[in-house]
Amino acid sequence: MDHNWAEPEWTVEPAPIPSSPPLKTPDGLALKNVHGESLLRRLRRGVAKPFLAVGDAQRLAEHVSCVQRPVIAGLRIAVTGIHGGSGKSTLAALLAVTFARYRQDRVLALDLDPEFGSLPFRLGVSGGRSLSDLARAGLGTAPFEELEPYLARLGERLWTLSGSPSWRRGSDGDAAVVYRSAGLPLSRFFGVTVIDCGGGLRSDLHRAILASAHAQVFVTPATALGAASASRGLTWLRAGGFSDLVGRTLVVFTERTPHGGSPVNIGNVRASLRKVGSDAFLFGFDRHLAVETIVDSQHLGHSARVTATAIAAAAIDRAVPAPSSPLEESLHTPAGKHGSPQA
Repeated sequence: MDHNWAEPEWTVEPAPIPSSPPLKTPDGLALKNVHGESLLRRLRRGVAKPFLAVGDAQRLAEHVSCVQRPVIAGLRIAVTGIHGGSGKSTLAALLAVTFARYRQDRVLALDLDPEFGSLPFRLGVSGGRSLSDLARAGLGTAPFEELEPYLARLGERLWTLSGSPSWRRGSDGDAAVVYRSAGLPLSRFFGVTVIDCGGGLRSDLHRAILASAHAQVFVTPATALGAASASRGLTWLRAGGFSDLVGRTLVVFTERTPHGGSPVNIGNVRASLRKVGSDAFLFGFDRHLAVETIVDSQHLGHSARVTATAIAAAAIDRAVPAPSSPLEESLHTPAGKHGSPQA
């Protein structure tokens, strides 16, 4: 797909940028500091820890090492899903937090869900400017120091930015233009950009994001319908001009209840997806995440933390190509010379 990074024809002087104080959960609407695991379960794991297999610790260390792998600046990971309520924004927030925790370069969490995206909320940010504001400023090739005031900073290495609420009233094509003209150039200042997409795959905005993505994390409920949605999504990718992205896609099945018992045979799914270079993960229920308030890594359950790290590692592994591969060449080629992803 050939997309041009045309500068917006309209430019205005940027208005004063309001600060983005941390967002507080309204009193009485959510339980405070809910831990992902019960106290009894944490105590049991603490007692059993000395007897756990050494291989478990080694695998976690390998995941962290992969997450820390050096990358060419501008790596983009699209987090998608066909239906709402699958935990897509939650997983996008977890991935962004995980990358920022272990990596030494900048990480951007970019919310491009046109229907009241919740990624900034899950990261504890309210208000601030948007990608549309950045596009209207017409900063073009400005240095990071001039772009940073438009972003909300979270800690030492994590920033976040929303798309634009006006996308609900405008055409989807306008949103795609904003992403190409402002989102793509912005991503070059970050080692990894995690993009939370709206529901679906077929809009102009989705196509623009997928065309530039180095890896995709497809989130779907751990149900029979969720498995069917994943199959339909991968089939559409093959038929819609994104067949090369199938091998760089991870399917994450999320459990939304504490009872488990997922009808999805994750072993069979993984075996099938690995034939095309992809993989699947089962993300179990976590009480802290289920509250759907600000994601606090200190209150994540052990399983959620380990699984998020494994998914982040797998995404890096698929996003960073082997030397001399076509994707590696495309990362060093000006936009429009070859197919997706576009750097």
